[in-house]
Amino acid sequence: QIIAATSALPAVCGRVCPQESQCEKHCVRGIKGEPVGIGRLERFVADWHREHNTAAAEKPASNGHRVAVVGSGPSGLTCAGDLARKGYDVTVFEALHLAGGVLVYGIPEFRLPKAIVQKEVDGLKALGVTIATDTVVGRTITVDELMEEQGSGAGLPMFMNIPGVNYKGVLSANEFLTRINLMKAYKPDSDTPLVHPKKVAVVGGGNVAMDAARCAKRLGAEVYVVYRRGMEELPARKEEVEHAEEEGIIFKTL
Repeated sequence: QIIAATSALPAVCGRVCPQESQCEKHCVRGIKGEPVGIGRLERFVADWHREHNTAAAEKPASNGHRVAVVGSGPSGLTCAGDLARKGYDVTVFEALHLAGGVLVYGIPEFRLPKAIVQKEVDGLKALGVTIATDTVVGRTITVDELMEEQGSGAGLPMFMNIPGVNYKGVLSANEFLTRINLMKAYKPDSDTPLVHPKKVAVVGGGNVAMDAARCAKRLGAEVYVVYRRGMEELPARKEEVEHAEEEGIIFKTL
């Protein structure tokens, strides 16, 4: 309850936030050794609470105002929770058929189980938040000038605009992860099956690249991470890189 007073998604933050460059970076124990494992402690406490707490959420008194939140990703869910606790009548509009945004379509099950995300969403519903899925704002519902030209959220891929980018078998990491995580495309009987290539090259070295590489490895491919700088400059979390290396993913740097 203490953590939840200032953090909307502790079970999520305890798993996927870059603690080593945020809270743990400023821990005084880290000056002479290893910092306190803040992320793992947060994860443990949130998991214990989820499994043992039976108290129903207290629904705040209404303040008479309504708010629409577009997108049910981590920022949308956090915003909805904060506003609901202040008494606002909140509706979250989500384009896909499941709430959670990048937490369900981008981060693989082995890093963040979907049941944990669903539990967080259920907690918001208990506070009185309405989740409207399959709703594309701007098409299903029109809101003037809601989105600027680039849009918002984590769903917009950036392609390199080089020859061959439109070839068959070239996917954005977003599409690849969405099809695996949300649409179960790895199953042989899937409506939108993924090809199971023998070799996969993942271009880039961030956390999304590590997720894509580790998913491709689980599909049985020989996986290469191709990155323009050296190993020291990889922007992904150190532990994600270590996990990828442990799983046999080959790094082609520079």
